[in-house]
Amino acid sequence: MNELQGKVALVTGGGRGIGRAIALTLAQTGCHVAVLARTQGEIELVATEIQATGQRSFAISSDLSDGKAIAHAFAAITKELGPIAILVNNAGVVEPIGSIQAVDPDVWAQAIDINLIAAFRWMRACLPMMLERGWGRIVNISTGAATGTGMENSGAYSTSKAGLEMLTRNSAAELQGTGVNVNAVRPGAVDTAIQVHIRGLPIEQAGQQIHDRFKGFYEQGTLLEPSQPARLVVNLLRGESTGEIVNIYDQRGQELLK
Repeated sequence: MNELQGKVALVTGGGRGIGRAIALTLAQTGCHVAVLARTQGEIELVATEIQATGQRSFAISSDLSDGKAIAHAFAAITKELGPIAILVNNAGVVEPIGSIQAVDPDVWAQAIDINLIAAFRWMRACLPMMLERGWGRIVNISTGAATGTGMENSGAYSTSKAGLEMLTRNSAAELQGTGVNVNAVRPGAVDTAIQVHIRGLPIEQAGQQIHDRFKGFYEQGTLLEPSQPARLVVNLLRGESTGEIVNIYDQRGQELLK
């Protein structure tokens, strides 16, 4: 039995990298997929690929730092495809990268808006339809940087993702027994445009720790392909677990890759 067949899914940040791979994998699983990101041209290409699988798709550009824009996008998606049953909060920004004293506070706050508050807004928008039907799946894409001893110059990104993981756990507890499951995934070091961007930053901006870490992923050939975390996410969506923070490198993550 394919539990996801015919369901409507929304993938934010779906124009490239992990988000694109998740959107395409969901379509191959039988979902109709809304693809949302900032760059209209990219998401239109993904929507065309989805439609080639025989599933319906809808591409919509939106500013995730703007609550009104999110509300508008939600209305447009549900009008085009119907009630959203699957939500993947994948969109995120890594900037600003720099020390507390060097970064612009407004840019720092915008990262929190996009990486954390937008996920909350999407969950809040989608939940009534999920609860009404007694079934829903939410996966928030996090990072290994959300925990641990900390990393210099990446405060906005890691702080927002730590908050996203607690939002995941709290929401799962709140929704226990409703049929709506909420989990998060740490997708690992993946070969995406973000990796390229960070490797290209000056050491004085990124800091030695980040520079060495991301350069090491590339030089050692340990970067994952986007299709790998995408497969993990879709397998997680098929299941009944809730409140999990799944790391792709851990035993649970490896089980979901099979």
